Amino acid sequence: MNKQKDLWDQLAKENPMYYINSDKGKRITKDQFRDSGANDYMEYIFTDDLIMDIPRLSADLVTIVDLGCGIGRMTEFMVDDFDKVVGIDVSHEMIMMARERLKGVNNVLLIETDGEILPLENRSIDIVFSYLVFQHIKERKIVKSNFKEVYRVLKPGGLFKVRIRSDKVSLDKWWGGVEYTEQSIGQLVKKVGFNLLKTEPVGNYGFWLWLRK
Repeated sequence: MNKQKDLWDQLAKENPMYYINSDKGKRITKDQFRDSGANDYMEYIFTDDLIMDIPRLSADLVTIVDLGCGIGRMTEFMVDDFDKVVGIDVSHEMIMMARERLKGVNNVLLIETDGEILPLENRSIDIVFSYLVFQHIKERKIVKSNFKEVYRVLKPGGLFKVRIRSDKVSLDKWWGGVEYTEQSIGQLVKKVGFNLLKTEPVGNYGFWLWLRK
């Protein structure tokens, strides 16, 4: 996984906003970057009934993990709706930039990880969310270890929403990662212990999974 860490540290130094969200090209502005985070937060988290029902169902303080947070593109918009937000990323450079962007925010914790182990306690998290992350992971064993770690840290009944790649792309490309069919990822999900709530295709290149512990 060190190669993956080295890659994302390099990309962070070159142009972090572009490599996190390439839709606007390499000349993406800070305003465009922030707007993209706000829009994606509204689409993929705030209006997702499965996610937003958890705070209403739980008597405890609600903690959400942004797995693969980058420099906090979506993380910054989670802090108003959740009691505690944990941003995790494999890149040291990304985490340092996220800390600078979100300094002064009291309910966010930003953690650098090795890409396999989540430095969080068992059954301590209500929601784990991961968007443009698993599509870049280049080894299936790393995907498996992350799924197992997410399962470990989630509370019973906790939710994992994650987007998976379904198209085959060269792993030599910076954006390349291992692909799955709904059947093959379903086998992994079942082995780990998750209940698959639903799936949703994203074009011909990916799909969302909603998983319950």
